[in-house]
Amino acid sequence: MVGIRSFIAIDLEDPDVLSRVIRIQEEILSSSARLKPVERENLHFTLKFLGNVEESRIELIVSTMREVLGSFEPFQMHLRGVGAFPRVSRPNVVWIGVDEGRDVFIEMAKELDRALSKLGFRKEKKGFEPHLTVARVKGYPGDLPGVIRGISDADVGFIDVREVRLKKSTLTPQGPIYETLHSVTLRRREEGGRE
Repeated sequence: MVGIRSFIAIDLEDPDVLSRVIRIQEEILSSSARLKPVERENLHFTLKFLGNVEESRIELIVSTMREVLGSFEPFQMHLRGVGAFPRVSRPNVVWIGVDEGRDVFIEMAKELDRALSKLGFRKEKKGFEPHLTVARVKGYPGDLPGVIRGISDADVGFIDVREVRLKKSTLTPQGPIYETLHSVTLRRREEGGRE
């Protein structure tokens, strides 16, 4: 059985921030590079990619998410700066970075990684850098490095992070289709066990 291709993420839904991201995508697309922008409805911050998961294990993943995320309060992330992996001079993936809220996001990703590794999921080997993928380079980058440098300090705005989602990814020739399987709301439990 192939299973459900899935990942854990924070979706980008704030309309004002979304419109700023779209403007950045348009600026990037004005370069001479061949690019595939991430569709508006697919913009997200990945906390953990799980790969193909047997349907019978989904509930176990969700309960692990609830357990880990129960110790995190809702928080804000400041989206700022545009860059590229592996580097601006040789871009494969163009992203928007995180300023404020970065440490909380990294801690959340590490805690999820640690807990899910106990269920047999591969632990992340490299350091984790929160980012919003906005486009993928599909060939020669042309003048894209210069375009990225010109907007490298772009202030995209703040988003409120109140929930984390387990997503299903269906690959199609037109691009991936993402579907939310479960949402876990962030809220710190008060001392004494009261919510």
